[in-house]
Amino acid sequence: MENKEYFVRVSELFMRVEEKLDEFEDEIDYDPTPDKLMVTFENNSEKIVINTQRAIKEIWLAGNSRGWHFQFLQEKDIWFANAEQEEFYQCLAKLLSENLGTSVSFE
Repeated sequence: MENKEYFVRVSELFMRVEEKLDEFEDEIDYDPTPDKLMVTFENNSEKIVINTQRAIKEIWLAGNSRGWHFQFLQEKDIWFANAEQEEFYQCLAKLLSENLGTSVSFE
């Protein structure tokens, strides 16, 4: 993947995540920067961090004492963590659901 495509895909991902987080504005604080999105939950002070890894063209996600490294799979048009066999939005939805105490979905 070329740098330009990586930045476009990252921008799309961050926008989609921020739109979902806005649905829970009374329960979540988040601080976006071009390369990182830090989410803090009001009820338990837990954090989720999403950040870019430009040099290796990955997205890293950390939360609930775990971490994932996502690569973009062109053929499936998804960000995917090979080690855990998880798709980014499903993984993030699970983390959000666990911390909010309600079901969250990106579908």
